[in-house]
Amino acid sequence: MPAHLLSVVMPTHNRPDSLQRAARSVLTQHAAEVELVIVDDASSDDTAEMTDRLAGDPRVRVVHNAVSLGPGGSRNQGIAAARGDLLGFCDDDDAWLPGAACAVLDRFDTDHEVGVVTSWHQVVHDQTGRTALFRGPLAYCADQLLWFNFVALPFGVVRRAMFPDGVAVDADLPSCEDWDLWLRCAQIRPIRTVPQVLYAYHQHGGDRVTRAGSGHFVGRQRFLDKHASEMSESCRMYHRLVVAQLEGGRRSVIERVASGYRTPISTTVAASVLAAGAAATAIGLHRSDPGLPARMMARLLGGRAPERRPGRKS
Repeated sequence: MPAHLLSVVMPTHNRPDSLQRAARSVLTQHAAEVELVIVDDASSDDTAEMTDRLAGDPRVRVVHNAVSLGPGGSRNQGIAAARGDLLGFCDDDDAWLPGAACAVLDRFDTDHEVGVVTSWHQVVHDQTGRTALFRGPLAYCADQLLWFNFVALPFGVVRRAMFPDGVAVDADLPSCEDWDLWLRCAQIRPIRTVPQVLYAYHQHGGDRVTRAGSGHFVGRQRFLDKHASEMSESCRMYHRLVVAQLEGGRRSVIERVASGYRTPISTTVAASVLAAGAAATAIGLHRSDPGLPARMMARLLGGRAPERRPGRKS
């Protein structure tokens, strides 16, 4: 197996206990030379002491932000400091599972065209102790990613040589920043999902470093504004309906659908996709199958998104 340096970027803010768990989950990976880049985003508690202890391992590099740059800016600080030919991510309250690095490297070594490798993951509800397996689709194209974030995680490993213009997070997105990154990568090189559970995604009820504050509405609107020109009219309408739902709930969606009389076909397609996604989410919750909406969306969108823009490459 060829030698690789795998750099994992881990932004953190005021979470020293879970940071230690997350860091150890990366540092105990085998089959690769690992570098862990921890970015302390101006923490005000004991995080600096924890990062100092972790930095006793020569594989750990620590970047301290004097002022908070937020999750996107912190990730970019880590990306700039990372030296590996492979670039991965881990949130400070999550964990890489045993064998994750080996599985990802195996996929890169057998598929020389792929640009990003991700995986299935485990959803851990810290308050209840319940766990659920997220089994998403194994392949999807950039057109499909314009509709739905099939990666939906910070766990994605990038082969940096495939992206000569560099890899960076859009720090202006308060949410959807990971989705935006995977979409831009998929527009250059394929993304593939390993059908193994390689990442533990912890839900604990508090703010995540990647979702601090109430930026879901603003992030989704900015994502739409940024990529609207690449989307079909149905796709744009779908995102407008999601934004309306985030802003004002079901009533706002109904009002938005009613105002779509000028583009009735696109509005019907968008509303149908939104309704199908909501139904799949409800069924997935009932069955403890959180990946059901992603698999349903992949099948619904098929190999190409409805009303693909003329002349757009797949």
